[in-house]
Amino acid sequence: MAFNKIVTVPDDATYQLSDNIKKYTLSDLGFITNNAGVHVLHRALEPEKYLANAIQLKISVNQELNGFKLSTLSAGDVVRVNIFKNNNAEEMVKLYHFFMTELIARNVLEKI
Repeated sequence: MAFNKIVTVPDDATYQLSDNIKKYTLSDLGFITNNAGVHVLHRALEPEKYLANAIQLKISVNQELNGFKLSTLSAGDVVRVNIFKNNNAEEMVKLYHFFMTELIARNVLEKI
């Protein structure tokens, strides 16, 4: 999947990278830079489980800070999951929106 400037999350909203995004902000928020220079953030949407066993929010921002990927995945980064249609949707959606609000407040993403 290619990095995009704009990503639409099914049953939620459309997000784009902020023009004011900074590498140090990504580090402050917990993004880890992999060997390819991509900044990756994993957040568990099921806090009662370990990250490796939980449905999670994954956001990747490319090295140039001009493209990103955003998805909710099953344990182990295996399959995309639509948390809005999950049996435990209310809690996961609430946590998902908490993380997204923080990214918007810190000028990483913008909701359009």
